[in-house]
Parts: sequence; structure tokens; C-alpha cells
Amino acid sequence: MTAYIAFLHPPEDGSTWGVTFPDVPGCISVGDTFEEAAEEAREALSGHLAALRADGDPIPVPRSWQVLEQDAEVMADARGAHIHLVTPRLIPSERVRVNITIDKGLLRLADEAAEARGLTRSGLIESALAAVVEG
Repeated sequence: MTAYIAFLHPPEDGSTWGVTFPDVPGCISVGDTFEEAAEEAREALSGHLAALRADGDPIPVPRSWQVLEQDAEVMADARGAHIHLVTPRLIPSERVRVNITIDKGLLRLADEAAEARGLTRSGLIESALAAVVEG
């Protein structure tokens, strides 16, 4: 999955860490600690990208650090910040039909598990895959 560069700005007056994304204007976040700011950055980015997709707006393409270095405005914002790579959570998009081969017994168990959870077979497989790829 694509990662975006985030700037984690240390507290200036003992307050909170601030987070900005040079390639995602308007996407900001905060956290009381560096670790919290880093985690909140992922949530903010994921939510922002999901809102863009829902509104039919284009998803920004992240630039490499080498490209960002050439942008004076970006470098001014980066001054004093910690650079952090943030991978957004899976952003829902168009569903496509696929053909897979799977063990017959496992398929039966999957169907039973899906029924018990009120899901379709596809819904169960999609949920399981999302859990694996998102970590």
C-alpha cells in the first residue's frame, strides 16, 4: 500500500504534537506524545482519503522525499519536524469479481462462519483479507 510522508511537529509550548501531510492539503492531526501523534496521523489520513473518495475527489499521489526536497514551501513546513511515513488503512473502492481456487473443506467452513456472522461468502473473505493486509 502507498505511504505518505507526514511531518510530526514537536510541541512548541509543552502542548501537543501536530501532524501535517505535504501531499494531502487539509489533513492534520495532533497527539499528546510522539507515539500518539503517529497513530492519530494514520487515522486522520485514512479518514481524509475515505472522505475524498466518497466525494468523488481525486486521491492525492504521494511524492517521494527527493521531490519534496525541491519544494521550498514544503521544506519550510518540515523545519524542526520529525519525518514519518504513514500508510493509510484500506480505503474502500470499487468491488471486482475474482476467480480463486480454495480447499473444499475450508470453503465449507468459510460458508458456515459467514452465515453465523450474517455475512456473504465474499464479505467474509473480504474481511479476512483486510485484516491480514492491514496488520
